[in-house]
Amino acid sequence: MSLKDWLLPDELQSASTASMRLFAAANQTSHFWLKQFTGMAVPFGFGVAAGVLMLNRLIKPSEMEDFREIVVGILTFVSVLAGFMVTLMLFTGRTAGAGSLSVGQTPKYIDKVTYLLFSQALTLAVHIVCAAVCLIWLLLNAIESAGVATTVMFFVALGLIVLSMARSLLLPFQIYEVHQFEFESLLESKIAERDERLASQRAQQGRSLT
Repeated sequence: MSLKDWLLPDELQSASTASMRLFAAANQTSHFWLKQFTGMAVPFGFGVAAGVLMLNRLIKPSEMEDFREIVVGILTFVSVLAGFMVTLMLFTGRTAGAGSLSVGQTPKYIDKVTYLLFSQALTLAVHIVCAAVCLIWLLLNAIESAGVATTVMFFVALGLIVLSMARSLLLPFQIYEVHQFEFESLLESKIAERDERLASQRAQQGRSLT
């Protein structure tokens, strides 16, 4: 028995195994790390840059109450998004049409759903980190209303909310992608049933002629 079996709870071990499987499935795409870094850095950098350009200076103590309302709004928004993301992940892949997939289609479907779950888990992590940054900002604001740390955390929160929104915009297309795969499978299944029925009718006609 290894040391982790003595020290780590089973749920942590299961979470570690599940995360490695998700990364292994997602890592099969070309230039995985570069694309993920770019996809995360660009929206985040845009949000930070927009915040810097809007403020163009360090936040003064007299202005903190206005920004507190903004941060509370961001916290509420990402909390709602996080709850929706958990619900979406629970139902991703649980569709009735998956049962009609052929043996050749099933591995492709599993890979697709696994990658979508990885993407959704990453989006959920962004929501959680954004909420954590907002809470840290509120704590810093309560302790010390002015300071470089407070300003930096505010800019980070703006960058994360833009990243959260950018990744959330992908969700309708991901849902459509899963359903589109099932639609194609359903169409192929109906075509196969029709061909089988026509073949059976031809066979019956052939026997009646003889």
